[in-house]
Amino acid sequence: FTPLSLVRRMLKSKNIFDLRYRRNPDLQWKMLEDGTVELAMEHKGVFAAIAHKVFKRPSTSYIKLDELGSFVWQELESSHDVKTVSEAVHSRFGEKAEPLLPRLGQFFNLLERYGFITRCP
Repeated sequence: FTPLSLVRRMLKSKNIFDLRYRRNPDLQWKMLEDGTVELAMEHKGVFAAIAHKVFKRPSTSYIKLDELGSFVWQELESSHDVKTVSEAVHSRFGEKAEPLLPRLGQFFNLLERYGFITRCP
């Protein structure tokens, strides 16, 4: 997927600004000393169990978000719609966040695909 095609897909069903998200309350995460966020992704299922036992693969992976991703993650604490989050990101990062909408669309899509966030009705 390209970021632009992702945004187009999201726009087909709804206006991207109207989409609302919330964090998965069961997900473990923490704020690191440098101000970034680290998400804990637990590997579940038969293949994960086999990989854990046979290949000594850890049962949990830790994903460190960059500065922009950490900011968006923290914004999901209070504001859930893409419009509010995008305005906050733009005011904080300015041109550094551009192209903002495709980046946010791809970021939310990844977080949703891995179960870190869910869409609100």
